[in-house]
Amino acid sequence: MRVVSLANLKGGSAKSTTTFNLAGALTEQGYRVLCIDLDPQKTLGEAFFGVYAGHETLSSVLINDSLLDATIQSTAFERLEIIPADDGLKGIKSGQTQLEGGELRLRSCLMRLKSLVSANGHSKVDWILIDCPPSLDRLTMNALAASDYVLIPVDPGAGGRGALGDTMQYVYSAQKWYNPTLKVLGLAISNTDPRTIYDQTTEQVVRDMYGDLVFKAVITASVRIREAAEMQVPLVYCPGGEFTRYANMYRALRDEILERVS
Repeated sequence: MRVVSLANLKGGSAKSTTTFNLAGALTEQGYRVLCIDLDPQKTLGEAFFGVYAGHETLSSVLINDSLLDATIQSTAFERLEIIPADDGLKGIKSGQTQLEGGELRLRSCLMRLKSLVSANGHSKVDWILIDCPPSLDRLTMNALAASDYVLIPVDPGAGGRGALGDTMQYVYSAQKWYNPTLKVLGLAISNTDPRTIYDQTTEQVVRDMYGDLVFKAVITASVRIREAAEMQVPLVYCPGGEFTRYANMYRALRDEILERVS
């Protein structure tokens, strides 16, 4: 079981979109994937997958330090499950809900999930993908403290590069204080138009700054990606040849990820 957080301080950097489509690309290869929507905006669970929190919620599990099993819900796709976000996460995010060891609650829950898997002798989940809120707060630190890797979707424009620096510093803090084994899996350039000189230049600036950390695969901006999310279908499962080009971008990202973790 590998746990990957998708994090970036900047809103609109395609964290939820990347989580959604990467999850689909991994299940297409036969992997079993659990997504965790840790963002109180609930985009991944409600808007993208059409799945709503049930009686047992993620926030209550974090508050009570209890088992995650009852919060896991099925999606319309085989081998793909999700823990949807709920309104109670807002209190944890803002600090209004006081928790002892608050930054380590998700890690504690996932460790118990891993131990149950190990005790059974086989893994129910191959990958856990955590969609983080667009802020560097207690929820994001929970995700980083619980993860093996962090994947950072990047808008290469000026604002995106500024937020990227802050995000990297936050990752270093997580490594120092909570999770020394956390690794940066890579930076995934998204929402770019390689036909423009500006986007070509800004992409090259990011590659010059971060070198091999930047994935070769690039996700270009397209209405097809938005349409797939609106249909609540990951691109790799969208019918119609007009989606194939963009599905292949996420397949390329998936393949690079599998190569890096192996």
